[in-house]
Amino acid sequence: MESHEHPFSWEALRRIVIMGLIILIAWQLGSIFADIIIAIVLATAIYPAVHRLNKKLPLILSILIVLFTLIIPIAAFLYFAIPVFIREFPNFLASADTAIAHLPFLPDAWQNFSIIQYLQSHASLLLNSTENVFLSAISVITIAILTFYFTLDFERLFDLFLNLIPRREQPKVRQALTEMAHVTSLYVRGNVFISVICGAVLFIGLWALGVPYAFPLAVFAAVVDLLPLVGGTIGAIPALVIAFGISPAKGLLVLILHLAYQQAENAVISPAIYNKALNLSPALSFLSVVIGGALFGIVGAFLALPVAASLPVILRYQEGYGKRNE
Repeated sequence: MESHEHPFSWEALRRIVIMGLIILIAWQLGSIFADIIIAIVLATAIYPAVHRLNKKLPLILSILIVLFTLIIPIAAFLYFAIPVFIREFPNFLASADTAIAHLPFLPDAWQNFSIIQYLQSHASLLLNSTENVFLSAISVITIAILTFYFTLDFERLFDLFLNLIPRREQPKVRQALTEMAHVTSLYVRGNVFISVICGAVLFIGLWALGVPYAFPLAVFAAVVDLLPLVGGTIGAIPALVIAFGISPAKGLLVLILHLAYQQAENAVISPAIYNKALNLSPALSFLSVVIGGALFGIVGAFLALPVAASLPVILRYQEGYGKRNE
């Protein structure tokens, strides 16, 4: 009987131990793991711009320019938007209650529902919300700092990861990771740009139709539009409640506005921005979002499409790996 000897490799054992430790640390980190993933994705998204600037400017200065280019518009928006939200939120809740009470197609039990009374009877939700807002602010600061350092050490971290791979496979792995990074970068930048378009179009449309609270309704729709597939539907609900509460005709016009924009986004805007980099079937896209959301919540749903779009790259590498090692 022929025996097959498998020589022991300390190098292989080292890689296995390191990968095991990485998985264990990621599992133990728990909640901060999501912040790390978001920071990695953001660093991947902004690195091409940083790399171009770095050809003429120092690396740290290039990173700061790109980050401030992103942060300053967001900070300016929050500076003007938060006072508007605070001023209009109580009136918005009162209008929503009135609209719900006058919606003809809701059951009687729902028509007697009051958002204000519900919040008053669940004061603990407000306390938890305050705590969540504080934790979210800490999370945002953490993500910003991690994004800076991940971008600063992008090439070094990239090479460090490649050192865990057998040397003969490193060129192929580098090529696959570069393609995946391109897809992720394009998706993040494109998704944010599409959400800005969504907010602008819906604000103009709601304002032209005379729907009250057009600004906060459009901002809400733009934020949830970051979520693939389901974001457009969720973003339309508050505007539809307010509009149908005013009149059926107004509600129908707002419904047409949202449907028309979603059709334009799916058929024209998204394909033009993504340029077929996320050319996925609707069934695969929906399944990816469901699985990602079930496993990792909102972060998982947001990252589901670039992960799914990266699968062909992984499969091509796996197929090539099998042929190279026959």
